[in-house]
Amino acid sequence: MAELKRSVEIQKSPRLQAALGEMAAAIGGEHMHASGAELERVAKATIPQSKRPAALVTPKDRAEVAQLVRIASHYGVPLWPVSQGRNWGYGSATACLDDAVVLHLGRLNQILEVNKELAYAVIEPGVTYRQLRQFLELHHPDLWCDCTDGPPDGSVIGNALDRGLGVTHYADHFGTLCGLEVVLPSGQLIRTGGGPPNSKTWHTHKWGVGPYIEGLFSQSNLGIVTRAGVWLMPKPEAFVSFTFDLVQRKDLAELVDRVRDLALQGVLQSACHIVNEVVALCVLTQYPGEMLERYSRLPNEVLADLCRRYGAAPWSLGGGIQGTKETVRHVKRKLRQALSPLGRLTFLDDRSAGAVSWLSQWSARSAIGRMVAAGVARLAGKSVQMLDSAPHVHSVLKGVPSDFFVRHAYFKANKPKPLVADPDRDDIGLVWFAPVAPMTGRHVEEVMGMCRPLFERYAFDFYAALLMQNARSMIVLMSIFFRKEDAEQVHRAQELYETLVRTTAAAGYQPYRTSVAGMEHVGTLSLEFNTFLRELKSTVDPGKILAPGKYGI
Repeated sequence: MAELKRSVEIQKSPRLQAALGEMAAAIGGEHMHASGAELERVAKATIPQSKRPAALVTPKDRAEVAQLVRIASHYGVPLWPVSQGRNWGYGSATACLDDAVVLHLGRLNQILEVNKELAYAVIEPGVTYRQLRQFLELHHPDLWCDCTDGPPDGSVIGNALDRGLGVTHYADHFGTLCGLEVVLPSGQLIRTGGGPPNSKTWHTHKWGVGPYIEGLFSQSNLGIVTRAGVWLMPKPEAFVSFTFDLVQRKDLAELVDRVRDLALQGVLQSACHIVNEVVALCVLTQYPGEMLERYSRLPNEVLADLCRRYGAAPWSLGGGIQGTKETVRHVKRKLRQALSPLGRLTFLDDRSAGAVSWLSQWSARSAIGRMVAAGVARLAGKSVQMLDSAPHVHSVLKGVPSDFFVRHAYFKANKPKPLVADPDRDDIGLVWFAPVAPMTGRHVEEVMGMCRPLFERYAFDFYAALLMQNARSMIVLMSIFFRKEDAEQVHRAQELYETLVRTTAAAGYQPYRTSVAGMEHVGTLSLEFNTFLRELKSTVDPGKILAPGKYGI
């Protein structure tokens, strides 16, 4: 920590000092931090190596954003925009280069409009999943929003612009954005869609008229989105969550193919997740304390023992079913037909989820409650810990953000899981790697077949979650958990990440999104594609001041 503190309190160049002085005058000195705790906070990240920021600025509105951009352009100072800076595992608020000014948009946190009739909201980038859901529950209870199983206080717009994936049938978060307001690197403000200033369909007609340009501001450094329309979903008549435990590990490819067919038929519409036993254990427990100093990868016999103790299946599937009561009954019937031959299928509605939640609370208060909970768990074929997690799974699959799942990042921590997780604050080592594959069992097995041995070679636990991006593509999300206090583990984690990037790209599997640590490599995947992006960048940002290096641009 002392080294980090010294690194962020660097000697500023005269040009940078002049820029920071003007920025402080533009937004107020209390909202510009060139040293101290606030700057240290955004300097930290869970990835193996983070960059040194020069300063942190926190504007309050789009006018101040535009003014900061103009100042940065005048002095040639790089800006690194973040919405909430909670992109844990992908880089948090850290830039691709040292000495950038972090432009934090957390103060732009207004819910500007909710259109109940057409089911959309207009929000600023500082609006979080928790904030939006609570606002809807209070003022528009018949509307739901989607969320991730990540931080509840992450930005709705920020995740969407990085093309993050949610949990409901609105899981394609960038796909639910419609109508953006953007500050360009020149400081100019534009609206996407090509319509008149009073366009009635800015937030309903996704394609607008003429070239579709909203994609240019996703996973890019061509502009700063200061507000956006986001589509909401009407509260369904009925909702049921389901979990499925695969009995035989060898049947994974068959499970993937059956889930794909159900999705193509329109039976499954939510973003189903298939997770391996390591993922389940990360949610349910922590690394055995006596092994933290001795192992960075659990011995096979220890992993098998933990799976028996907690009832973790080789692979587990989870998803939600929403619609009319008749629709839910139909989907449940189809799921039983397709999946029951491969394992155990369990359904949970609001009433049963509430009963399980009550039982979990009772078991925490009394010995009798613990005995009853243990008996119910045995009847359900689950461990008590699995039973306790069921209401959290059910709730998040309805789009209700939760702190529960973020705590799994503390699997290798030498401290208990906190009630409210903040992996940056607690120096947790975590980096995500997420190639995407065609959604066939053969392709998914091929990706894991080349990645699993690399985890073994570098001595890390093979964490794999298969996320249905759509009916034709599956994200193979892998996580490298490492201990930051162990320099040798940090080095191996970085080497594993770089090897995974090279290996999967050579086999034709591109990332669906990437860590800051992998952005330079993204720019090498397609020479023609990146050349075109560089030409766009040189036109709209000739000084290269806006997030230079982001996604290889």
